[in-house]
This record gives sequence, structure tokens and C-alpha cells, in this order.
Amino acid sequence: MDIPKFVAMLASKTQWFAKAALFEDGYEGFCRVSPREMPLNDPLARCITGTTGEGATELISLTQMLVDVSKRSTAYFENAREHLYANSWCLADESMAMWQIYGSAGCGIALRSSIGRYRRAAKFNVREEQFAFDMVEYDIDPGLNPGLKFDFREGPVPVPGFGVWERVLRIAFHKRKCFEYEREWRAALYQDARPECSGCNIEFDLNELISAVYLGPRADNFLFDVVDSVMQKFELTKPLERSGLLQSPERTTAAT
Repeated sequence: MDIPKFVAMLASKTQWFAKAALFEDGYEGFCRVSPREMPLNDPLARCITGTTGEGATELISLTQMLVDVSKRSTAYFENAREHLYANSWCLADESMAMWQIYGSAGCGIALRSSIGRYRRAAKFNVREEQFAFDMVEYDIDPGLNPGLKFDFREGPVPVPGFGVWERVLRIAFHKRKCFEYEREWRAALYQDARPECSGCNIEFDLNELISAVYLGPRADNFLFDVVDSVMQKFELTKPLERSGLLQSPERTTAAT
């Protein structure tokens, strides 16, 4: 992250979860859904009482009820990008590519943590069914991945609510193979659709989350003292180190 984002994180004691709909990759939140359709001959023609959108009651068949539930659930999957929020980390060793893309061209900040630390530090104030943690799976063609295909034409139909949340969350852990260099592990959060919202801050115990802070390999020397003073101000008592990726090798003189 850049240094202003680092300061904002310390001040708010949160991690930022960005909405998938605003990610650069248009395939974030992608899946294929096949809703149940009304058959020509209704095998479950026994009528039951249903409620229309206007609040009136009417007689519908059990088949029609399943079709209606299927279509409502399908809408959640088709609009998964509006429901999913993610906070992303890299499982790979330190690399110049990641500094260049995400770390202010090597002048920013990187945090070191672990999956165990992350899970202990997170303070989600939602139901357990609304968040998940996992590594991202990278697909050559997301359209061919069976984990991104949902067929409700036969069998049980997930009901909007708990049954939908957990299944939609799994969509958050798929990306195209062209992003495999990120080696991403992420936390995903499910929320009701909020068109005006670009993301949300989730409270974290930062001293539990962070094991070390790294200053980018291209950062000016004075920034080390600046970052150190900021950490002291916000009582983040963790080691501060400078990335050594661009350091020259030590030269030794051969013995005579």
C-alpha cells in the first residue's frame, strides 16, 4: 500500500474490503446460472396460497413457487459483483512486480502477517455465513470451471438468505490465470447490494494482525524515520525493516 493508506489503516484500526464490482478485472464475481423454468405440463399442479408483490394472495402451484424462488436466488448469483467485498494478501515471497504494481512503485509499505494472525485479528460484526477465507483459484477459462456453474433447473433450490450467502461467497475465490502472479489469499465478505458503496472498513486488532512492516526498496531514507514515528504515534509495536531487494551485493577482497 502507499503511505497515506498505511496511516489511514492505523488511524481507523481497520482493513479495507473493496467491492468486487469496482475491481479492474471484469471477471471478478463471474459465474453462470441456470434458473428453473416453468414446464409445459406442471407435475406439481396442486395449488397452494402465495403472495404477490403487491401483497395480495393468489393460488399458485408448488412448481410455480419453486420457479419463483429459483429466479430470486438466481439474481443474487448473477449480481454477485454487487454483493462481494474482498481484502487481499499475497502468499508469495517478496517481489519487485508486487512492489511496482501495489506498493507505490517500490516507495510504499508492505505488511507481514499469517493466516492464523489474520483470522484472530478480524472482527466481523456479521453472521459467520457472510464471510470466508481462502486461497484464490486461477482459471484459464472461468466459464468452464464447474465451481462457477450453478444449475437450479432440477433438485433443491437455494433459498435467499443463508443458503445463498455461502454459495455466492465461493465465487469470490476465483480469478483468471493471467492474475496468477499475485498468489492471492483473501477474505471475502457478503453484503446486501449497496449501489452507492465502494467498499467497507472492517475492524481489526492490528497488533495481532501485523508481525512486521517493510518500507519499499525505492523509498527515500528519510521515510524510514517518518514511518517509524507514525507507528509510535498509533502504538503499533512491530519491527520496521527496509526491503533489501535493490541492495548491491557486498564485495569482499580476496585473501593473499
